Amino acid sequence: MAQKKSEKTRRREILDAALRCFSKKGYHETTVNDIVKESKLTKGGIYWYFKGKKEIFMAVIEEYLREDKIFWEEILKKYKPGPELLIEAGSLYLKRCLEDKSFSAFYAEFSAEAYRDKAIKGRIANLYREWQRMIKGALDCAIQRGGMKPLDSESLANGIIALVDGLKEQYWTNKIDYEKTWRTFARALLEGIAK
Repeated sequence: MAQKKSEKTRRREILDAALRCFSKKGYHETTVNDIVKESKLTKGGIYWYFKGKKEIFMAVIEEYLREDKIFWEEILKKYKPGPELLIEAGSLYLKRCLEDKSFSAFYAEFSAEAYRDKAIKGRIANLYREWQRMIKGALDCAIQRGGMKPLDSESLANGIIALVDGLKEQYWTNKIDYEKTWRTFARALLEGIAK
């Protein structure tokens, strides 16, 4: 007798299938039927968990935000606040985003949809606020410990986020060596702000 899967497992299967669909076809071209086919569930099974495609898309975003927060929290525990933390965190984050092909495509789709949909824009704004809060906190800690010049940590955090986003875009369109570029630029920047 087949063992019944938990609701959490089923929901995860739907979100994984949706991620693959959105990554392949984009948000607008993906249908609930595509997600049904990819997940190997019934349409009723999908609608048991989600009201429709937009709710599924938003749930994939929320799952990413949750995983991203856990990722950053683990990085902050592993490295001492300061320049090395930012170099390593940026490198690991870029690798996480860029080496997972389905996620890279989904992130690009998620960003594009943020321009069209206020709810999605709100989710991406939350993502950026969370990144900014964590990076600013690491910078503030390094400043307090005397490892960095006293600078506007909020603006610096925003600049670091912009650099990471720009590197992702350059990698997707130009296949640059993101690891080398990040480490070179981040080290030059952070050596300039070190005490």
